[in-house]
Amino acid sequence: MEDPIRILFINPNSDQHTCELIQQTISRFPQDNCHTDVTFLKTAPKLISGYEDRVVAAGELAQLLRENEDHYDAFVLACHADPNLDLAREVSAKPVIGIAEASMKIASSMGNGFAVISPNPKAQSAKYALVHKYYLDPFLKGVVVSNSDTPEDLLAAAREAAKIPCVDTIVLGCANYTGADAFVEKYLGLPVIDGVACALFLAYSLARYNRYKVKV
Repeated sequence: MEDPIRILFINPNSDQHTCELIQQTISRFPQDNCHTDVTFLKTAPKLISGYEDRVVAAGELAQLLRENEDHYDAFVLACHADPNLDLAREVSAKPVIGIAEASMKIASSMGNGFAVISPNPKAQSAKYALVHKYYLDPFLKGVVVSNSDTPEDLLAAAREAAKIPCVDTIVLGCANYTGADAFVEKYLGLPVIDGVACALFLAYSLARYNRYKVKV
């Protein structure tokens, strides 16, 4: 039997609770021929909220990737700001997936427009900047702030987002929102996208594709 695909989820802040939520999400998916680990950056802020926070976390992230380059087939940056994603891709030759890019690109393939649920007002402009970076400007219809990361508050925010014209899909714009997609979708009636799940699928597929190319 072929060796399993090994994926390391990196929470690029120092909040261990986020790691627990990420682990809960990925444990819901079949683990046949796939091994996943979750870690966090110990020297990073508890919550990355600005560009200075990203600089603080960059050194440990680069070191972590170098130390694990031979142990994993793919890496996931599990923060919806995709902090230091370009750095990570420069350091590692393996696929590196950001949950923001993964969720928004998948959302753009499921309708004519999407809205992002954000954890705080300060993050709103950053979401627009990311969307512009990923060439998804025509698809983003709005960013709505949730009062908290409870499923009920996320549903309330998603309902507000769904009122925006041309919103066909909702993106959960924070790693701490992971696992709430099914609850919100059930009551909202629109597709709800969880970046952690999307990144898992993409990381596994790209790692498997790399294995295929080696065999060819």
